[in-house]
Amino acid sequence: MTRWPTITIHDQSLGLPALPATLNRLVRIAVCLTRENREQEYIDLIEGDPFFAVWLAAQASQRGIAIASESDLGVWLKEDGEQTIAELDPEPTDDLYPPDPEASAAYICRLLGAAKDAGQPVVSVIQSVSLDLEAAGDQIANQLMKQMNAVVDWDGPKVTFADWQRVLNWDQRDELFERQLHHKKMLAIRNFAYGAGHEINNPLANITSRAQNLVKTEKDVANRRELLTIETQAHRASAMIADLMVFAVPPSLTLKPVSVKNLVTQSAQEMSEFTAPLGLELEVHDGEDVLIQADEEACLEVFKAVIQNSIDALEEGKISFSWRSENNKVFVMVTDTGSPIPDEHLEVLFDPFFSGREAGRGIGFGLTKAWRVMQLHHGEIRVGNQPGGVITTMQFVKVPD
Repeated sequence: MTRWPTITIHDQSLGLPALPATLNRLVRIAVCLTRENREQEYIDLIEGDPFFAVWLAAQASQRGIAIASESDLGVWLKEDGEQTIAELDPEPTDDLYPPDPEASAAYICRLLGAAKDAGQPVVSVIQSVSLDLEAAGDQIANQLMKQMNAVVDWDGPKVTFADWQRVLNWDQRDELFERQLHHKKMLAIRNFAYGAGHEINNPLANITSRAQNLVKTEKDVANRRELLTIETQAHRASAMIADLMVFAVPPSLTLKPVSVKNLVTQSAQEMSEFTAPLGLELEVHDGEDVLIQADEEACLEVFKAVIQNSIDALEEGKISFSWRSENNKVFVMVTDTGSPIPDEHLEVLFDPFFSGREAGRGIGFGLTKAWRVMQLHHGEIRVGNQPGGVITTMQFVKVPD
């Protein structure tokens, strides 16, 4: 029997059986339908195959995605799940003793029984931390056994999980390549930042200490001014290294439901002290509040860093804050009326030390840290041009209503 890659549910390692009919249908969906037209097919398949539903819901849950129904799961699979599946190892080698598929199937029976007793979709019980899982009834067990042993009405070659992955990889090859390239580049930068931070901080601390000691005994005013400049610049370099260290080794985040409206409003209020003296307009579009899975302090820093980049871009004009909810995601947008960013700069905006000041935008470390924090939020941050200015979009996981 073909197995899916191993998945952990409720601290149990499971090797769920892949139903042949499901694999064949998944490959046909990926081959015959465009990505925009797959959602309903996925939902129908998820509703008909509890093994696939449980395995897929666990994949989403591991990435911080709240799934409450088969419809939510179908939307996630079409939008982000395909990319997630394409990057999985089809034959995991880290488990020396693969889970028993029959024991795994028995656990699915118990999950289905718990969902039925609670009157909930089976995908919703994946994220429950306290479940009273009793042995499921014979009716559920018999139904699953029939599905596991069903004959596929298909005369073509036998399809495996790896076949589905190959189709998804081919379908998304350009997007996948760009994402992997960016991930490898940022990983290399992180490793450099970690090593450089430790090596550079020591001499900087020495320079600062020596300058402070010399200032105490220096009587010449001009010399004291020069020494204070050395100390100030050393502190500035230390602050830059501290920013790099946040990128390399970020602090632990506590993700919990947070109000987007409160975060946006507070960020705008705190940054108004910088925009007002410059004559820049900072507005917040009032919308329906929504909760996101986020670390409040970290998100405030991200929002303020993005606003600061807009401030650096403008001599005059307006900065706007807004948000919108779409399925299981929340998008927070910061737009400004600055000059468009050259295409060649869009690819390197999040790199440390990159600066587009000569093109009208000061980047620095702000977006580097923002990218890292958004990664830890299981989200994304993107910058692009739009008519009349530049837009930065941050994607968060929405807390179910």
